[in-house]
Amino acid sequence: MGEIADPVQLKEEGNKHFQAGEIDKAIECYTKAIKFSKDKKALAVIYRNRSACFLKKENYNNAVSDATKAIDVDAADIKALYRRCQALEKLGKLDMAFKDVQRCATLEPKNKTFLETLRRLGAEIQQKLKTTFSTDSRVQNMFDILFADESDKEKQEKAANNLIVLAREDAGAERIFQNNGVPLLMQLIDTGKPDMILAAIRTLSGMCTGHRARVRNIAIGRFSCENLANLIHMISCNVFMEMSQKTGLKKILKVCGQVPDLPDQLPLTENTQLIASVLLNKVYDDLRCDPERDNFRDVCDEYIKSKFDPNDMDKNIHAINTLSGLLQGPFDVGNVLAGRQGVMEMMVALCGSEREVDQLVAVEALIHASTKTSKASFFISNGVTLLKDMYKKTKNEKIKIRALVGLCKLGSAGGDDYSMRQFAEGSTEKLAKQCRKWLCNPTLDVRTRKWAVEGLAYLTNDADVKDDFVDDEAAMRAMFELTQSKDKTILYAVACTLVNCTNSYDKKEIIPEMVQLAKFSKQHVPEQHPKVTYTESCDVANLKSLKVQIFHVIYEVVRPLVSLLNTERDGLENFEALLGLTNLAALNDKLRVKILKEKALPEIENYMFEEHDQIRQAATECMCNLVCCKEVQDRYLEDGNDKLKLLILLCGEDDAQLQRAAAGALAMLTAAQKKLAVKITKVTGQWLEIIQRLCIHDNPEIQHRGLVTVFNMLDADEQLAKKLIECELLEILTFVAKLEDNPKKQDAINAARACLSRALDSGFIKPFSN
Repeated sequence: MGEIADPVQLKEEGNKHFQAGEIDKAIECYTKAIKFSKDKKALAVIYRNRSACFLKKENYNNAVSDATKAIDVDAADIKALYRRCQALEKLGKLDMAFKDVQRCATLEPKNKTFLETLRRLGAEIQQKLKTTFSTDSRVQNMFDILFADESDKEKQEKAANNLIVLAREDAGAERIFQNNGVPLLMQLIDTGKPDMILAAIRTLSGMCTGHRARVRNIAIGRFSCENLANLIHMISCNVFMEMSQKTGLKKILKVCGQVPDLPDQLPLTENTQLIASVLLNKVYDDLRCDPERDNFRDVCDEYIKSKFDPNDMDKNIHAINTLSGLLQGPFDVGNVLAGRQGVMEMMVALCGSEREVDQLVAVEALIHASTKTSKASFFISNGVTLLKDMYKKTKNEKIKIRALVGLCKLGSAGGDDYSMRQFAEGSTEKLAKQCRKWLCNPTLDVRTRKWAVEGLAYLTNDADVKDDFVDDEAAMRAMFELTQSKDKTILYAVACTLVNCTNSYDKKEIIPEMVQLAKFSKQHVPEQHPKVTYTESCDVANLKSLKVQIFHVIYEVVRPLVSLLNTERDGLENFEALLGLTNLAALNDKLRVKILKEKALPEIENYMFEEHDQIRQAATECMCNLVCCKEVQDRYLEDGNDKLKLLILLCGEDDAQLQRAAAGALAMLTAAQKKLAVKITKVTGQWLEIIQRLCIHDNPEIQHRGLVTVFNMLDADEQLAKKLIECELLEILTFVAKLEDNPKKQDAINAARACLSRALDSGFIKPFSN
């Protein structure tokens, strides 16, 4: 039987398939009918019918296209107009959809469907316009407050926070961008006020996150070096790769070379040079071939050479400080440039200068040049004498501590190779003693004490130094207190010191045959320190290794903590063990699995029934961190236990900390297992009252967790969702959702809005306008 070529018959076949719900077959018939049809009016009807099929298939673009073809033949085709209106609405083109339904209402003014759609679309367009103009005016108002000289500081802080929150939402970020926001943010940076600079950078960060096109428009090439010094904290390095590398690279090098103690320098923070160094390292690592890396090195070399000037010492220290930045970042590049003719001579000259700033820059450059001992033998052999002279002769504490750290670093160059020690027996202990003295001196500033920890990070390679430091309780306490300071770069030095003190490195196996072969070929064979220890030089490249080794030590702490969870131990031991396990469970899945393998879960569950408030709270917090494990979720899914009931009842307690932990566990459980969201309604008759109390709680964290639980329940089961929406909970959700954006309550507000959106999608509530 041949293919049907009659368009009328094909159209009728398509109609039958459509009525039977066989949409794909209907589309096939209409498509064939279009192929054979010659009559324009008949063709318009077929396009209109196929448009209805595409609507059913949610292929809205094709639905618009076919309806338009029908309307092109007959502008009064009311069915085609309404179908195009429906498709346009789904595509978010509300104004175009409104025009189509307006024409439909004109053709049939008494049609209730058209009138209802016209009213609804009109309200949605008004709301959209209101939101758009409201956002625009809010953005401008925020900038007006920030730029006002006599504006209330509290108002400025609120405006800055609102701007940051707005920038984190795509729609808000776009409004800021379209309303001349970038130049205004740059003006904020230019004010030089730390609070304004921070707000501007965080806003730019929110605008750029996940939006490469917007990042490209905020091209760094448009900004001055002064702005770049601040933007380094925020812009990702792919910007530099997409712009002229030479221009961008020179700007970063300029930031690296800034010396705050000199006049006319860029406004920097204490960590700017280090961040710029990390950025340089990332750019260098991302280069794809040797010619690109050679070009990178040549640009750096050209820049540093251009700054050397025998008649201008400020330019010279800028060059050496730039070199320091490279040595902290792409070390191989910095090491090559450090070996260039005249560089070491310039460092010697700066060390002998009478100016404090010259000596500071020189000694820090020597310290950074010795980072990788295997590649810096020249500096190790020549730097010790220079640093010793500075340490002995200077009376300036700032220079003395840096010179000491340099000596510490060079003194630890041999790592655990006893034969490679740089100083005579006992010298390293003397250096370490001085470091501990500075560390324990509370009258010294944090930056100086930080250098003392840096020195200990190197010196604790020595077993004698390690023993002395571990026995010095005051020094250990002082080091841990420093970790609470705002300067978080100190954490690496502390980590290195702890790794050395705990022998956390894995010792490489020494093969006796290889040792004999090395001796036979007159190669150097490392000698172990008499007290047997193993560490290695502190290097940024080793950070991942340090974290792994320290984690391994932490991992082994789980078992002794679990052993404290028994009735033979006193309450304080139970409490502290639970706190320790809570902190460990918050770190990662591996530790959570380890806790479960040690069979701690039943004990933790038992302590959740404890009458002692603090122990019960600690156990609940621990459970909150464990519920993301599948094994724990399965226990809550099991029938015949009151685990879920207990969790809900704990959410109803008056203790805010206990509520917070229980509500967090409930939110995560219902997100992971929809069955648990339904099970909530069956374990206790108080569930609804408790959930509602969480949703109106004064504590934003508890309120957020309660609202997330509600969202999970709405998403889990249609009947349950209907029950929730029909009770007072809808009023609570509406009230919270209508609150003005507030950084402190934003998570809760967003969760309430998500709940209403979910209910709207499910058809339980309808949109309305005032």
